[in-house]
Amino acid sequence: MGRFLTATVVAGVALGLTVMSASAETPKRGGIYEYGVKAGIPTYDLQGSGSYGTLHRTEQHYSLLVTFDWKNFPKITGDVAESWKISDDNLTYTFKIRKGIKFHDGTPLTSADVLASFNRLKSPKEGIISPRKAYFATVANFSAPDPFTFVVKFSQPFAFGLNLFATPYNAIYAKHDIEKDGNWHHKNINGTGPFRFVEHVPGKKWVAKRYEDYHFDDVYLDGTIAYKIKNITEPMIGGQIMAEMRSVSPPEKATLQKQMGDKITFHEKPTLSVWMVTLNSRLEKFKDKRVRQALTLCLDRHAGLDALSRITVTTRRTGYMLFGTQFAQDDSVLEKQLGFSPDIKASRAKARKLLKEAGAEGLEFGYSNRGVAHPYDQVGIWLMDNWKKCGLKPTMETNPTAKYKSMKTKGGFEATIDWNASFLPHPMLMLSKYQSYSFNPQNYSFTENPEVDKLYKAMNVEMDPAKLKKIAAKIENMVLDDAWFLPLGYFARSVPMLSKIKGYHITFTHAANNDWRGMWIDE
Repeated sequence: MGRFLTATVVAGVALGLTVMSASAETPKRGGIYEYGVKAGIPTYDLQGSGSYGTLHRTEQHYSLLVTFDWKNFPKITGDVAESWKISDDNLTYTFKIRKGIKFHDGTPLTSADVLASFNRLKSPKEGIISPRKAYFATVANFSAPDPFTFVVKFSQPFAFGLNLFATPYNAIYAKHDIEKDGNWHHKNINGTGPFRFVEHVPGKKWVAKRYEDYHFDDVYLDGTIAYKIKNITEPMIGGQIMAEMRSVSPPEKATLQKQMGDKITFHEKPTLSVWMVTLNSRLEKFKDKRVRQALTLCLDRHAGLDALSRITVTTRRTGYMLFGTQFAQDDSVLEKQLGFSPDIKASRAKARKLLKEAGAEGLEFGYSNRGVAHPYDQVGIWLMDNWKKCGLKPTMETNPTAKYKSMKTKGGFEATIDWNASFLPHPMLMLSKYQSYSFNPQNYSFTENPEVDKLYKAMNVEMDPAKLKKIAAKIENMVLDDAWFLPLGYFARSVPMLSKIKGYHITFTHAANNDWRGMWIDE
């Protein structure tokens, strides 16, 4: 007999991190939640995006198959699925779809919509971007045997399990919208989420209102407005916005605390977004491994990163896995890897030696930066300073989010600021980016690495946590040595929010829990 699950199940990941509790007061209905978003929106397509500019605006419009219970993370609860059954061999997942759910255009939701959505994620048609299609590599097929049953068959047991279907990017789209045009969702919205899309005034605001036919009763706000902002402190102090859902820097936090006192609350947690510099493998100047290794050896990940963390939202040194979590390597092990020695003087001497051997002393190269103040400007300046100390000659070009993203996805850069955002500290998520570009289009180095691909596939079906950690370490060390991706640190999240906003639960990533369910205004 398979396991029949209706309420919640615990995701198989040990976090070891504290979750802040939200207010237990009785929620009040009404009011407009006004928040700020620094980044522009490069696409409306939630499935195809990795930008918080998209996520912070569009998650509220969509539902997932199952979702995390943010009050009791990492428990999983149903969304459009009301129950599910997992076979004893872990190869078949059967989901029962709730009846009575309607898309915002009035069309009833059935398993056919769920099927079309996951087929779009797993096997996108030419021209459609599905950055996380590699997550579905072990899925043999999806099927919808009746209007309210959705079945997933795996080719082999899958270590990540049910978490795959709670991924915040895996929005359920309407089948008829998918069939209209593969890129219809790039500029259109039609979901079953708690808030309906009203209007987008480019460069100014994104407006939504409560969806009265939503399938849960925990939506208390009348609507939301996401304002495009350049900075956080002035609109918060001036009363234009009630929150900014990404993070404030330490100096911004100090200013807000001083000016607003107990009128503002800071929700804080380390995030699962690792920052890095990615090098473009299509360029001749980076093809010599010694050059790439020199670039990472120049970076002071000890005293240098500690100093940087005092002025912006970066944290201490780390590899590609978040420090202190179940599958991360210990600091003592990581310090033996390329670029992590505490002796920065010796590391930079080695970097200069490698550059000389490669005939690349005084190498000139461009660094592509995103036009969002924190932490991009601070990190960019820090990188310029570190590289110049090795005799390199970098130049920084800063562009608005849309242009920066376009340059990154099309390879129109030499070196670029980059990141990998996860929602669980699991190596399947944290190491997915480093697969070959042919498997994962979010590998912006455009490299092909069959050995990493092989290890990643082995990791996905390894059910023993100890063995899984060993495979993850092999991948991490291999990628660190290859030096196409130069890790900097994880993002320290501090969400500023008016104290009258209740019911919010901060998560380990600013990519999740942005549908505003359960939130209310105490006034």
